[in-house]
Amino acid sequence: MKPAILLALLLTACTPAHAELALLAGGWSTHLSSGDYNETHKATLVEYKHYMAGTFTNSYGRETWVAGYGWQRQWGHWRGSLHAGVMRGYERCYGAGRDGDNTKICPMAYPALTYTRYRVQPQLGLLGEAVVFIVRMRLY
Repeated sequence: MKPAILLALLLTACTPAHAELALLAGGWSTHLSSGDYNETHKATLVEYKHYMAGTFTNSYGRETWVAGYGWQRQWGHWRGSLHAGVMRGYERCYGAGRDGDNTKICPMAYPALTYTRYRVQPQLGLLGEAVVFIVRMRLY
């Protein structure tokens, strides 16, 4: 079982009913620059209140871990958000880098727009040069 899924189950079991808890999964992208990029990201992320953590396969095919804190604003059924934090899984913080197993801890900024009318919510975000579509499921 992936550690992010285990974390989601643990948070679900010990979270008060009034708290905001969501699971994000999937992750399909298109890149703003040309290149041979992975565009299916197999993301598994957990949002709890303003915090987000999880894992995904990055644009270069490497497993990447991410953790951040977010700010959000609601307009009717639309929510704009920005998560800032760190991620680990890239060989260089900007660009592909060289081949090898070395990974760095890099800064992360993830602005997103989410349609929140239903429990299952489509989200469109920007991570680096990738415009990402992900499915957010509100658990509480």
